[in-house]
Amino acid sequence: MKKLLLAGVVILLLAPFCTVHLKKQMYERRIEHFLMEEMAYKPEEIQSIEASWHFAGLPAYAVTVIFSDEPQVNYLYFAHDKNQLGQFEFYTEDGHTIQSPERLKHYAPYE
Repeated sequence: MKKLLLAGVVILLLAPFCTVHLKKQMYERRIEHFLMEEMAYKPEEIQSIEASWHFAGLPAYAVTVIFSDEPQVNYLYFAHDKNQLGQFEFYTEDGHTIQSPERLKHYAPYE
């Protein structure tokens, strides 16, 4: 009985971490599909796609994309649901916001 109770407690403690990890993977795939299928990027044009979770942030999940030809710029995308995907922020690799986004190669603001 104690082992069953202990297993239940462990599952309850690990469940939130597993949920966050699975959602991050889902959002990464959703943005990757968006970039490849709807924006017509090729796999070699994308250096990395990585989702992050923010406890008190809006959006709670954001996906950072780094393009191969512009590795010093991080583009943030959101993927709230299948109908709402888009770019919402961009900054340099050292965290500074870019003041003239029109000069960026992959600038595509959400409408």
